[in-house]
Amino acid sequence: MNTSHPLPNITQNIGLAIIFLLSTSVINSSFPALAQTAISPKSTLKIRWKPPIPPRSLGIPGNRAQGGGTRGCQPYRGITALVPKLSDNITWGQTIEDRPTVWLNAPQGLTKDLQMEIVVRERDGKPIAKQLFTTKRKIAPGAIEISFPSTTVLKIDRTYDWAVAFYCDTDERIDSPLLVRGQIQRIVSPATLSAATSSLERIQILADNGIWYDTLAQLGNRLRERKDRESATAWAKLLKSAGTIGSDRIQDCCRVD
Repeated sequence: MNTSHPLPNITQNIGLAIIFLLSTSVINSSFPALAQTAISPKSTLKIRWKPPIPPRSLGIPGNRAQGGGTRGCQPYRGITALVPKLSDNITWGQTIEDRPTVWLNAPQGLTKDLQMEIVVRERDGKPIAKQLFTTKRKIAPGAIEISFPSTTVLKIDRTYDWAVAFYCDTDERIDSPLLVRGQIQRIVSPATLSAATSSLERIQILADNGIWYDTLAQLGNRLRERKDRESATAWAKLLKSAGTIGSDRIQDCCRVD
């Protein structure tokens, strides 16, 4: 006959459980940082934009100031270029793309059927690409992306002026558009970029090398897709580091095909 009794085993198991719970409590109270680390992993999205040294040839033509504009353009006078501000009259940044995109902050949004035009010029004023397009629908307030015309081919180590014109009154389109301007310089892609294993690492490398237009474009696209707080915070910090302000609401608008 089996004379063993289950009570000693049960008592032993209960005792071990009590010891485990007490030890866990002691660790959490004595080392709260360890407990916090276990449930709150650190953020991996760290964008540190390092401003490059601008070329000496920069001048007034690439300023952010808005020129012209009829009464019909009044709602859009708050639109600004999301480009680093070097002075009151000069906004400039770099790209590694031959056909990059620019970003604008449109705090009032855009109406449907608004005529717009993007023009890219050599420093002597000669246009190398231009395209007229129209908004297909009403655009809510936020940041908008505008691609350069498909015929654009920026050359390495050369600076260009770009402008986006808003033709608010069709009858006066030729004479009185509202203009938002900036300057862009194409440079050689950094060697470290080819080793990037993720879109996040690519963004971080672009920012670390001071390549503004592409850092902003890729971070903006990430924010548009994810709509998460981490990306929104990184977006706000990136804009602040460049001395500009823009909404973290990314609106689909104006990619020129």
